[in-house]
Amino acid sequence: MRKCFIMTAFVAIGLLFSVYACENREDRERADLSQPDYTQIDTLVLNTIFSVDWKSIYYGSNEQREFVLARLTQIIDSLEQAGDLDGLGADTYRGMIYNNADKRLEAEKWYSRAITHNSRKDRERWYYNDASYELANLLYIRHNYEGFLRVAVPLLASMDSLGTFLRIDHKIDLYSLMGCCYLKLEQPDKAKKAVLKARDFGRQVLAVDTSHYIHQSFINYYARIKDAYVRVKDFEGARNWMAFTDSIGNLFARRYPNADVWPIYNGYTHLDRAIKVWSLGMKDSAAAEYAEFRKYQCAYDVNGLIQSNDYLMNAERWEDAADNYRALDNFIKWNNEKLYLEELYAYYFPKFRANYNAGRKDSALFVANQIAEAFDSAYIWQKKGSMAEMATIYDTQGKEMQIARQQAELSQQRLWGTAAALVLLTTFFIIYSLHRRKAQKRLATAHRQLETAHTQLQTAYDQLEETTAAKERIESELRIARDIQMSMVPGIFPERDGLDMYAEMTPAKEVGGDLYGYILQGDRLYFCVGDVSGKGVPASLFMAQSARLFRTLATEGMMPADIAFRMNNELSDGNDSSMFVTMFIGLLHLDTGRLDYCNCGHNAPFINGQFLEMQHVNQMIGFGEGTPFLGETIDDFRGKQLLIYTDGLNEAENPQHELLGDERLLHIMSTAGSLDSHQVIAMLKKVVEEHRAGADPSDDLTLMCLKLKY
Repeated sequence: MRKCFIMTAFVAIGLLFSVYACENREDRERADLSQPDYTQIDTLVLNTIFSVDWKSIYYGSNEQREFVLARLTQIIDSLEQAGDLDGLGADTYRGMIYNNADKRLEAEKWYSRAITHNSRKDRERWYYNDASYELANLLYIRHNYEGFLRVAVPLLASMDSLGTFLRIDHKIDLYSLMGCCYLKLEQPDKAKKAVLKARDFGRQVLAVDTSHYIHQSFINYYARIKDAYVRVKDFEGARNWMAFTDSIGNLFARRYPNADVWPIYNGYTHLDRAIKVWSLGMKDSAAAEYAEFRKYQCAYDVNGLIQSNDYLMNAERWEDAADNYRALDNFIKWNNEKLYLEELYAYYFPKFRANYNAGRKDSALFVANQIAEAFDSAYIWQKKGSMAEMATIYDTQGKEMQIARQQAELSQQRLWGTAAALVLLTTFFIIYSLHRRKAQKRLATAHRQLETAHTQLQTAYDQLEETTAAKERIESELRIARDIQMSMVPGIFPERDGLDMYAEMTPAKEVGGDLYGYILQGDRLYFCVGDVSGKGVPASLFMAQSARLFRTLATEGMMPADIAFRMNNELSDGNDSSMFVTMFIGLLHLDTGRLDYCNCGHNAPFINGQFLEMQHVNQMIGFGEGTPFLGETIDDFRGKQLLIYTDGLNEAENPQHELLGDERLLHIMSTAGSLDSHQVIAMLKKVVEEHRAGADPSDDLTLMCLKLKY
């Protein structure tokens, strides 16, 4: 009955939203793509989401948008609470809702949460693929190319190896975007491999698929690769992809001569030729081709204005470029969301150059002021982080104190409620005894007293219910905090030839103080494992701050000892609670095999089954400013296995309070050389669970394993 009721309500709400639905939708011919095995709940959710006229919502009032978002998210929340959707599916749908509403940062948050779920049931695989694909596109849109690669690489591997739900257009889209990312990250060899995969995969599909939709999609994706080569000024690569796109276009023209894409395609053909002949030094011909492009309507939409500037800025036609940026101001909307450094670089800096070189000093000064105002907040927010996720749950230390007070009040109220119940029950039996002894004479008085006792007892029960509800709210907040904390450590690891890396963290309580992380910059892999002093909420807050600092400093290319020094100064400042973190920080050069590391009071890692012998003993991070940290080096790490861990491994206790111990770990790790990193960590978690034999974990458990082949 419950599921029937939910589904009926779901349909009713879907009909309510249908007032926003587009009345006329263009039917497009699609290829025969593999489709996921939707359940009835999935179908109802998708029909409800896509029945909304999102274009009208976007250009409507904020109140209308918030109303629609609130109602749709309430539907997802209720289905998750009822068990009709699991966390992976619910988070995927939340991301879809906010993405359709063009609230990209909120959508990115939910998609990021979705792909951290470990569930991979057959029905759920399309959730993971869809969330990963949409997240990758959002990261690409805001120029976070490294973030895109961290999501797209394992997604393509999942598509290739697992045989999961596969959209052909998604796969070719990801390959083309991957090539563009590598070009913009100045890795042309990797870019070439990716775009060749896009080309070869496209040829395979086009050999058997003649649909309008596939041809048009491939033209768009291949044109994107051409644009990326233009933007990095690799005009030879751009000319090659112009020719390849033209060959697809000619085939498409023969099959679909009346397609409505041709006015757009023909317009961009003139722009492509302008770029091509300008790169050959034929400036007059380039100007003539650009003039032809301006006769098409597509030259005045967002994409046309942006791509026009690829030609205008390279041709140093500053006034025309400045006019384009002024026209783009009417389209660019940040939706009051936080501005990223990448967006400043991609839009505002070229806009400043165009106005400055065009002699428009006032406009250039205005843009410079915009950059100055936005840069400070963008740098602070993106570079250092504000722990905003944790603050929304705890309101930092103030909220933590509030939770502690609530817990104390809960215990006190429970004590008073129990006492009141005992007193009332005793009173009841006294009254009952008197009633038996004095019979009718005391009947009326006893009856009144019994009613009073009943009222007091009901009050006591009400107090108990209130305290129970308060306890449940606190537990709910802690569960949310755990989810946020787990989302702060990476669940996806780099896929590089010869590199085998995996890590897991298991908090002992709702929230914990362990951490791990990594940053991949070209051939330089930074990684760390840490253990914060203490337990619970304070440790989790200190853990979040430590993880943010590591990521920020690692992106600046420092050596591990310098990272430890800077982290120590930052965390020691104002550290009235005297908290600290032990940490092992490493920098692995993937091209040479050299490993630089700095151990800051942390457990000695295992290397090839033995404890790593270290010459320097550094203090824990957070003990006092100005203390130097000394690093060490392994000249060639290739062919070796490194395991870094926290106290939850060697100090795991069984019911008799016996530790797992270093000696047993040495014996276990001496036989682990043939296992890959994932297998090593799975084996150690099983050893800990068997040793504990049902005892509650006494500490958080974090494991990271790395291997680098020759």
